Amino acid sequence: MRKSYLMLAALTAIIGIMMIIAPTECIKVCVIAVGIAIILNGLHILITVRNILPNSNFCTTETIKGFASIIIGALAVLLPLVFAGLLWTIMIYVIAVFLLISAATEVYLIMQLKAANIETHSFSTEAIVSVALAAILFCLPIKIGIIILRLGGIALLVGSAICIYLEWKHKPLTIKAEILKDADLEK
Repeated sequence: MRKSYLMLAALTAIIGIMMIIAPTECIKVCVIAVGIAIILNGLHILITVRNILPNSNFCTTETIKGFASIIIGALAVLLPLVFAGLLWTIMIYVIAVFLLISAATEVYLIMQLKAANIETHSFSTEAIVSVALAAILFCLPIKIGIIILRLGGIALLVGSAICIYLEWKHKPLTIKAEILKDADLEK
């Protein structure tokens, strides 16, 4: 039985329970986590992505996108911690709009990279995830968002229960060897 998988499943179950019991607090944590991810993405863009092609338009677009990512991410992390209430909802919408704009610039990036015969799979995945995450963020402030979050919590809880069951079911068998005395061997 792999203990790391069991611990991961237990942690996932705890997150699922938190999503079911306290969905509004989970939304706040998600906003901060998405903000941190956006900051890291902005740094990644500035350090590596903008230098992929020597095209000045490409470099300018990616530089603006990288700095905008860092600013929006910092706002998503800092503002909700300083101010409460309505700012959470505003920040959710700002992040969702930013993700849609980011996906649009990602399409431009993909076209430029395809023209240069560079692999674009990870960039396509990023664009799709950005649009999906934006759609979820647009739903969160309304009542349907809480329902979606609770359903996600139930899915995490069920998934972790299945993972724990499968790990328990497929645990290796241990057999203890019996030590025989010399008298038993002669018989």
